[in-house]
Amino acid sequence: MSKKEKKEQTKEKEMQDQLSEKEQKAKKEEEEEKDIVEKLKEENEKLSKEVEKYKDKWVRTIAEFENFRKRNQKERVEWIKNANKELIKEFIDVLENMELARKSSKDKEISDEHKKGFEMVYEQFKNILQKHGLEKIETVGHEFNPKLHEALIFTENDEYDENIIFDCIANGYFLNDQVLRHAKVAVSKGPKNDENNNNKK
Repeated sequence: MSKKEKKEQTKEKEMQDQLSEKEQKAKKEEEEEKDIVEKLKEENEKLSKEVEKYKDKWVRTIAEFENFRKRNQKERVEWIKNANKELIKEFIDVLENMELARKSSKDKEISDEHKKGFEMVYEQFKNILQKHGLEKIETVGHEFNPKLHEALIFTENDEYDENIIFDCIANGYFLNDQVLRHAKVAVSKGPKNDENNNNKK
């Protein structure tokens, strides 16, 4: 082999070695880039999980606060509605005394002017109580309900079916849809002669 050929061979080998070094270097850089990308992906996934975690906590906190606000508002409204409960209880006695006075005034010689004035005061007072949630419990002609009525009398009655109220002894009232005072009533056991009539048949 001539010197020229040896020289060319050596040069070619050097070029191959250089090329091999470049390839290895490129391969190494590629692997390093892959490692960096994987680490970034892992970091991104970790951060995404953290964001979801805090987002979930934030949403739950907002929901809890909203529920607390609504509950607090509802309780406040209920408290305001029932704040004057005891006072209204006492006013009921005044209202019923006024109703008795109205009935008795029909049998007495009282001027129409006084009757009209009393009637205006009574209606105004009644409307104020109704405005604050007072409502009379229905009695006569309605079915007896132990949640609303207190039965003081159970007796036969020809005009009313069994378990129907035929007389109101003392009025009962709702305050804002809650029973403030049960109505005291007389309840029918049904017609007096039902049993006798059935025996005759």
